[in-house]
Amino acid sequence: MKIIGLDINIPVLLKLSLVGVLQRIRKSWFVGVLSLFILGNSVQVQAQESMIPELSYPFLEKLIFTAKQNYPLMKANLRRVNFANYNLQRAKLSWFDFFTLSAFYSPSTSVTLTNATLTGIQIGLFINFSNIIQKPTVIKQSREELAIAQLTADQYSITLETDVKNRYFRYMQTLSVLRVQNQNAIDIEALYKQIKFRYERGEETLENYTKLMVQNGDQKQKLIDAESAVLIAKNTLEELVGKKLEEIK
Repeated sequence: MKIIGLDINIPVLLKLSLVGVLQRIRKSWFVGVLSLFILGNSVQVQAQESMIPELSYPFLEKLIFTAKQNYPLMKANLRRVNFANYNLQRAKLSWFDFFTLSAFYSPSTSVTLTNATLTGIQIGLFINFSNIIQKPTVIKQSREELAIAQLTADQYSITLETDVKNRYFRYMQTLSVLRVQNQNAIDIEALYKQIKFRYERGEETLENYTKLMVQNGDQKQKLIDAESAVLIAKNTLEELVGKKLEEIK
């Protein structure tokens, strides 16, 4: 067939067009499979991998209670409160410290500075007026020290509770991420085996096989990172609680 001086072979043209279409379909197959995989995995994550349903607030309350019982700094603050309370009680009970009762025994007659003669047992009562004046101030100071110690303990109790909550939520987050990464690793491994099988039969290109092999290796590294994040988050939470999470019922 000739069109404006051009000699066109229709069967050859159709063959070349068909080959081009098949090559395009073959190249787009890998992209289509990956797109479906990513889309399906995204829907799965949104539908199934929310960490909110996995949270246990009764268990969280047990973690907070255990942390307040075991964490050393919490114990130290409570001891400061007890020490301040002890000082206050001692200040209240020392009202008679400014009275001093003394007894003297003279077996023979003695002469005092006033030329008075004393013999036998003499009893004397001394009053420290300086202590009497300072006593209300000392008691007030002790009360303030007790109040400061109690407020410090209360403040740290709130801080400790917040830290336990944050670390618990972080730990649950890492568990959810681990589940997602684990499922992704399973899916990519299955797809990689299919592509490898097709490549060995000559039905898949080296480029597509290499891409999926790299992606499979990357996903395995992500899985290892997710496992490490879970262990670190668990360890930081147990640091505050003072026990293994498995020991808390």
